[in-house]
Amino acid sequence: MIFVDEKGNLAHAIVRKNHVSRFKHKLIEGSLFIIKNFKVVESSGVYRAVENSLKIIFFPLTVFKSLSEVIVHIPMNGFYFVKPELFESRVNNNTLLSDVVGCLYRVGDIESTGSKWRKRDIQIVID
Repeated sequence: MIFVDEKGNLAHAIVRKNHVSRFKHKLIEGSLFIIKNFKVVESSGVYRAVENSLKIIFFPLTVFKSLSEVIVHIPMNGFYFVKPELFESRVNNNTLLSDVVGCLYRVGDIESTGSKWRKRDIQIVID
């Protein structure tokens, strides 16, 4: 999950799979919450959804209090735009996920990259 605050800051939050059923009905996109009893840890690993050094982890004792009254304006979406030159530095670097908006130029053939994995190269024009 990605959370956004009133300043547009983005944070990745996770729920362990054995706790999903506890939170599934409480987490409604676009809703405002006060959240208590959670842990903030250093974001590590690969395929991070946002460029933030921290992530939030929910526990069974995490409490969500829904706010019925809007006390602060929080944007529905959050974006982090980067210059096209930055994408080249992210090639073969899977630390952070990157989305690209552009025009599809070429789709390559599917290639096997291991016993379980396959890949397909694509080219996108962004100018």
